[in-house]
Amino acid sequence: FDPTAASTLYIKIGYGLMFAAVLIILLVLAQLALNSPWGRMMRAIRDNEVSAAAMGKDINRRRLEMFVVGNFIIGLGGAALITFTTIFDPAAFAPLNHTFLVWVMVILGGAGNNLGTIFGALLVYVIWTMSEPVALFLFMLAERSGESLFGWEAPADLHTRALQMRVFVIGLTITLVLRFAPKGLLPEKVVRHE
Repeated sequence: FDPTAASTLYIKIGYGLMFAAVLIILLVLAQLALNSPWGRMMRAIRDNEVSAAAMGKDINRRRLEMFVVGNFIIGLGGAALITFTTIFDPAAFAPLNHTFLVWVMVILGGAGNNLGTIFGALLVYVIWTMSEPVALFLFMLAERSGESLFGWEAPADLHTRALQMRVFVIGLTITLVLRFAPKGLLPEKVVRHE
């Protein structure tokens, strides 16, 4: 029994539970906002800006409100990330693939749907983290089979190639979802008010 490993595990579990609680609170607040008159106004601005302006809505003020709310949520996420990793390295966020991955999460899950966005984020996270080990396993299997059956010698950089499979698998997933579910896996439900 290693007390250091046990305490680290308890800290990670506690952190995960705290993050889950914050995520649930944010989801509940987002759902309440989405179903409120303010949320309907924001959807009206998103769907047809000219019509919303004709109805007397201040488009620029509402955009500023969404910018502030979005940055508040991003700030919470950043604080949670820095608390978890205990280090902030701006150079790690320089590549555009992080921005691209956030878009992919929204597109796959379904834009305009809070649950769809969370589902898309979890799906992309699982694909991003699991595609490298799965690809490496398949590459190693192909290497063993190729050596025994055909006398084929695998390239020395299989680990690098497995890491690059992340981008291929994400691209394939986007292509399949956009082909068979263009509005996302959990599309926004349009409610008609009559």
